[in-house]
Amino acid sequence: MEENTIVPDKIKLFNIDVINTYINDDTITDNLNLEFSVAHNTKHNLEKERVKIELFINLLSNNDIGVKYHIDFHYTIEDLKDQYQLNKDNKAVFSGQFIATLIGISFSTARGLIFQQLQDTKFKGMILPIVSPYKMLISRNNE
Repeated sequence: MEENTIVPDKIKLFNIDVINTYINDDTITDNLNLEFSVAHNTKHNLEKERVKIELFINLLSNNDIGVKYHIDFHYTIEDLKDQYQLNKDNKAVFSGQFIATLIGISFSTARGLIFQQLQDTKFKGMILPIVSPYKMLISRNNE
């Protein structure tokens, strides 16, 4: 698929929904080993030029100490038609660059939101790692 230019001014993040939050900081020790994972889903409404990125962020130990978040990011995209092509089944196929851009905006926003929410917990000061949106997109496509 041919990549179209992404114009940041045409991307409007109009709503963020924290769907689910899990924070368990009861037995934090210096030896706590947390495993980090992040996944996403993408949904769209072509007529309304809207895209939703769902992020699932986990930072957990093997005994469920840690944090889990499910956060939805709702976008309106001016000229959304420029970012996809219809396949043979008349389904929209978005450019990888476009979806990776939305994932990057969403994850970066989630990192700040989670950082702020953890300030009143024993995880105070914890910063989620930086993740390549392109690698998230590729790993999703390889599932």
